Amino acid sequence: MTTILGEVDLLRMIAEGEGQEQEFKRLIDNQESVAGEIVAFANSDGGVLYVGVEDDGSIVGVADPDVVFQTLTNLCRDRCIPPVSPIIEQLALAGRIILALTVRPALNRLKPYRTAGGRFYVRVGRDKKDATGRELMRIAQAAGELHYDESPVLGATLAELSLPAFEAYHRVQFGLTLEEQLAQSGLDLPQLLRNLRLLHDLDGEQMLSIAALLVFGQTPQRWLPQSRLSAVAFAGRDEDSDILDRREIMGRLPSIIDDTRVFLERNIRMPAREHGFGREDIVLYDRKALGEAVVNAVAHRDYSLSGSQIRVFLFSDRIEVRSPGRLPNSVTLDNIKLGVHAERNRAIATLLTQLGYMSAIGTGVPRLIVRLSRQLAGREPEFEMIGEELRVRIWARRVS
Repeated sequence: MTTILGEVDLLRMIAEGEGQEQEFKRLIDNQESVAGEIVAFANSDGGVLYVGVEDDGSIVGVADPDVVFQTLTNLCRDRCIPPVSPIIEQLALAGRIILALTVRPALNRLKPYRTAGGRFYVRVGRDKKDATGRELMRIAQAAGELHYDESPVLGATLAELSLPAFEAYHRVQFGLTLEEQLAQSGLDLPQLLRNLRLLHDLDGEQMLSIAALLVFGQTPQRWLPQSRLSAVAFAGRDEDSDILDRREIMGRLPSIIDDTRVFLERNIRMPAREHGFGREDIVLYDRKALGEAVVNAVAHRDYSLSGSQIRVFLFSDRIEVRSPGRLPNSVTLDNIKLGVHAERNRAIATLLTQLGYMSAIGTGVPRLIVRLSRQLAGREPEFEMIGEELRVRIWARRVS
């Protein structure tokens, strides 16, 4: 907080100029603009707005601190949507009174914020910038207010639902046929889907959610072509080597997972040692570790990235699972191996867990991918971010 700093420290900070976490205003002459600065801090990592300070850092003070205080309070309440909760202080600097409005992320979690004029801003360096659609989605996801996979797919009506696929899920999850469940609950199919957040009413039409389309849709790739998976087996250690097998795997997510397993089993070689009249097959990869890596990619990739499908590459010495999207929320390359996880796609992860493809406890990375691969190959898997793509590299067991 600014109050724990002395006048000298405050003057030094202001002398550093405007930046990512501080903005100067001589006076409040445009309320929409000032609200935009506050919103930008609230949508970013917070910051301090100083009123009574020139752009060059000169302290000019305010004529009536009480009026400015009330104006800032009203701005945060009436011109920031939802209202922003700031800390507003009067400070005596260089013989003048200025006001410092501090926006703290911990007090403002209802993101994303916008101005009364309808503008969404983020803080970029010393400026506020209009947030892009992707930035807004990430802000909302980080705040826990939006999961992309729960949003509707425009044009994907109830006719796109595969009843056999949904009925099979129903039997696994509830031990009842769909007809029995509807009869017992007194609901019709649309209402049941709405209760499961798999169907939305949009402008008078019923639209399937992204999760419903990907898990139960008739033709998911018609609507979301990026949901396919590209699997390639190379003869050597890099992508310049000859291609031994290649397949574009499409369909519903459970089928993509199953077909990827078949592809890997078909293409992973099985060397052997001869012992007299006997033969000992040498297992190169732990199947549970591979399965977990593929399922995690399918469940947690960023489906908002169009034109970027999951890629599974089988090389002579390793398997790489390349998943579109940065690590979600609090997950980092350092803590992912320790089991820290966050669900980017809450609905998809829930459905795949209920169908038996995932564990609800979220320990698959350290327990299956890392530990089992290390035990078999003597080498830990590697996790790397390349641009907007997470790469999980699982090494083959060395054969002497």
